[in-house]
Amino acid sequence: MIPTRGKVLISEPFLPDPNFSRTVILITDHEDHGTVGFVLNQKTDFAVNMLLKELPNVNSTVFQGGPVDLESFNFIHSYGHITGAIEISNNLYWNGDFKQIQDELKDGSLDANNFKFFIGYSGWAPGQLAAELAEKSWIVGELESNYILSSEKEDKDLWKHAIRGIGGEDSLLANSPLDPNLN
Repeated sequence: MIPTRGKVLISEPFLPDPNFSRTVILITDHEDHGTVGFVLNQKTDFAVNMLLKELPNVNSTVFQGGPVDLESFNFIHSYGHITGAIEISNNLYWNGDFKQIQDELKDGSLDANNFKFFIGYSGWAPGQLAAELAEKSWIVGELESNYILSSEKEDKDLWKHAIRGIGGEDSLLANSPLDPNLN
């Protein structure tokens, strides 16, 4: 499967990089200039209202989107009417006019549960992701938008769900121990 916008990258179970251990990354941009995505299953200890005074009533958990540009703040959501929002896949969008979002969250037109917020992002230079895929560091898969936006699944459970969704022999990886030497 090709890593296009809207697909997810599922880390192989023994990926040694602690930034990406058992992660699921939503690809939001995959072009000639590189790839951008957000880790969906690494919660931080922060709520949105702790980081952004503009959203005092939004107490949703902020996720660690990746190790790049930890000063950046991004979000994915299910609202196609938001000005400047980039369509990722059917009923899933990336960013958009922050003032509009702020106003519509305050007046109740938008539901904060239909957003996922991130600090930082995951990025690959041209050719870098292709090399990592060739090394089998990642499996390209799909994930339903309700799982992408959900905060119900715990971090590692989302990885297991995503890898099982691939089917075939790859789905057996969901039961891999964290340390294969302990088997």
